[in-house]
This record gives sequence, structure tokens and C-alpha cells, in this order.
Amino acid sequence: MNTSDNIVNINLKEYFWSLLEQWKCIIAAGLVFAVLVPVALSLKDSRARNNELATFQELASMSREEMLNTLNKDEREMVLSNVYRDQLLKNQSSYNDNSIFAGMDSDKFVVLHYSFVSDGDSDQICAAYAAALRDSKTIDIVRKNLGDTYKDAEEGYIRELIMVSGEGCVDLMVIIPEGTNEAALASGIEARIEEIHTQIEEALGKHTITYIVSEKQELAYDELAADLVTRTHELSLIKDKYDATYYSMNDAQRNVLWMLISSQEEIDAYVSQSPSMNIEFSKGRLAIGFVVGIFLYAFIYLVYIVFSSVVQNPELFVETFKTRSFGKISSYRYKGLSALVHGKVFYKMHRKGSMDDAAVKAVAESVKASCEHNDLHKAGLILTGNMKDYSAQCDKVLKAIKGSSKIEVVKIDGELNDDNISKLDCAIICVGSGKTKYGNVSEAYRICDYYKKNVIGGIYFD
Repeated sequence: MNTSDNIVNINLKEYFWSLLEQWKCIIAAGLVFAVLVPVALSLKDSRARNNELATFQELASMSREEMLNTLNKDEREMVLSNVYRDQLLKNQSSYNDNSIFAGMDSDKFVVLHYSFVSDGDSDQICAAYAAALRDSKTIDIVRKNLGDTYKDAEEGYIRELIMVSGEGCVDLMVIIPEGTNEAALASGIEARIEEIHTQIEEALGKHTITYIVSEKQELAYDELAADLVTRTHELSLIKDKYDATYYSMNDAQRNVLWMLISSQEEIDAYVSQSPSMNIEFSKGRLAIGFVVGIFLYAFIYLVYIVFSSVVQNPELFVETFKTRSFGKISSYRYKGLSALVHGKVFYKMHRKGSMDDAAVKAVAESVKASCEHNDLHKAGLILTGNMKDYSAQCDKVLKAIKGSSKIEVVKIDGELNDDNISKLDCAIICVGSGKTKYGNVSEAYRICDYYKKNVIGGIYFD
């Protein structure tokens, strides 16, 4: 017989049924935490935000050197290296946003390709042509014939579309973005070459140019954008290094870094704010709070069961005291606040086999059979703990046993002593759910052992 008062076994089936009975309390806990969690998170966020704001307001009153001097040497070097990397990345971002060439997403580019040679001092003449074709007049011709999307582009981004070489021959390629008036662009470029031809003849003497190539072509991306590909790869490495350095920084370094890489407008807009306390009831936080409330209630109830000293279900009673169970008799008796903790619908669903007179009759028949088998004529129903709520049920069992056999049965409610236990042939332990402590049952077993009275089983009242 196990008479330990420390019970750690958990019947999960009974546990989950108990939670279902308490659904009203669980919903209430979920609703309470659906409010408390967003409030707690908002207060936490507001406090962190206000502390951060105070830090940046203090840094904003310092010079660049004073901010850097709040860090040690190694910390300063990390910050300054990331300031440099940030500038490189911003330059690349600006280039990607504004460059016509970088924004052309294509595997192949359409270009106007002109290649020609001249007689006479070929190297000098070719160099002169190349220099002239790079000037603003050529840029204006290209700009004039671009689509409306690119006409306001900076000169440097249009210059990217013009590639000129003057080594051995003059080689000119003009990339044609989508929307360009190709015919007008070709006419303009050819007219520009003739204009330069006239100017160079005046300066360097008569000469003839002979076209090797004069056509529209398609060129692969790698042929034109090798430098861009290389630069993009290098900047990707810089971004990785920036991120690695940033994540290894402490908060003080990150704060100084932000002050150094942000624009003055961004800094002024941020530090001009006043400390605030905002409560955010977003759908996500409400859902998190509701779920937290449900799980917290279930956890607290589990802890209560683990550390509870009262008998919670018949299975634990049988397992703990290694005794036979004659059955379970249930009766819904909860009113008022207790009814909130024990939902009637789930209570009856769980105990549908032990809620009627048939359960009382089955228990009585089981007791009768056990007594007759062991030739026992006088049995005592020993009520353990505070079982006044189950007194009526006990009387029903007592009446049913007496009515179905010649066995004499008495109910013992109170202290066990020589007067009420010595004349018994056997004892039946009666346990009340949530009312009987394991210590009460252990004490009843101890007294029965003392008087050498055999405990033939138990009845569980719920």
C-alpha cells in the first residue's frame, strides 16, 4: 500500500477534461491577458523608445569628435569603418536609382555601333575624333532622342550610354534604352560625326574616313557591363562586412553610427520628438495576449494539481493506494461562482456513465459481490475528509447495498475509533473529489491496519 502524501502522477485525460469544464474561466483569463499583454508590451516599448530618444537628444548636442570620444579606440575604428562603408553603399544606391544603364534589366543591349578609320596621321586623328565624340554636344544629341523617362537624367548618367575608343580606329557605341527615337538618334550621331570631320580637317588637314561598321547591334550584358558586375560584387562584399561589423557593435556604437550616417533632417526630426506613452492594441498583440492567458491558466492549474494534497480523480486514488475501485458516482452540485469553474455541459459529457441511479446500483452490486465472495457480513463506509457535500450520495449507496443483500453496512463519518470500527468485518474507503486529502486516506488505512480490518476497496464521489 502506498501512503505517500506527495503525488506527482498526472492523468492527462482527466486534466484536459477538467480544463474543458473550466472553459468560462479560461476564456475570461484569455480576455484579461488580451488586454494586459498589449499594455505591458506597449509600456516596455515606450520606455525603451523614450530612453533611446533621450540618448540621441544628448548625442545631438555634441560635435562629431565629442560623439566619437564617448567610445574607446577600437569602438571608434569600427564605427568609422562603417561610416565609410555606408557612404559607398549610399553612392551605389543612388547610382542604381538614377543610372539609365544600371536600370536596364536585360540580357542583351541594343546599341548603335559606328567604327571608322582615316588616312593621314591616323592615331592623332582618331584621338581627336574620340575626344570630340565625348563632349556635351554628343550628350545633347543622345538626351534629345531618349524617351521621356530619361530626358531629365543627369549628364553623367547619359555619358554612360556613350562608349568611345580612339586607338587605331574610332569606335563609337551608343546604348539605346527603351523608348528612344532610334532613327533620329542615328541621324543625329551621323550628323555629329560629319560636323567633327569638318572641324578636324580645318585643324589637322584633309583626310577621308572609311566606315568599318555602321549599324544597330545586339550585345550581351557581360560585354558591356563587366565593370558594373565587378562593382556590384564588390559592393555586396562591402554590405556583408557592414552588417557583420554592425551586429558586433554595442548599443553605444550603433547610436553614434546612426548620428554620423543620418542626414541632419532625419536627426532633427527624431530628436525634436517629446517622450510619449502609446498603448497599441494591434490584432497580433491581442491574439498573443489571449493565447498567453489560456496557456498561463492551464499551466497554473497543472501546478495546482501537481502540488495539491487532495484527491483529484479515481485513477490517482487507485494507483496511489493500490486498492480496488468499486466505481464512481457523480452528481452536479455546483452553484454560483463554482458553476463558472465547472461547466455543466462538459461535466455531464465527461461523467455520462456515472451520473444516474444506475451508477449507484452498479457500485452497490460490486460491493455486495466482494463481501459475499470473501464471506464478509458487516462493512463500514468510511468517509474521509470533509465529505458533507457528498452525504446524500453516500446515503443512496448505503440504501442500495442494504436493499440488495443481507450485508449490514454502516456509514462512519468522523473520527475512527474502537467503538465504530472494532465490530466491522471490512472497510470501504469513500473519497470525495477535491474534498479528501491523501493524508486523510492514509490515516484511514493506518487505523484499519491497526484494528486489522481489511480495506476491500473504495468508492469515489464526484
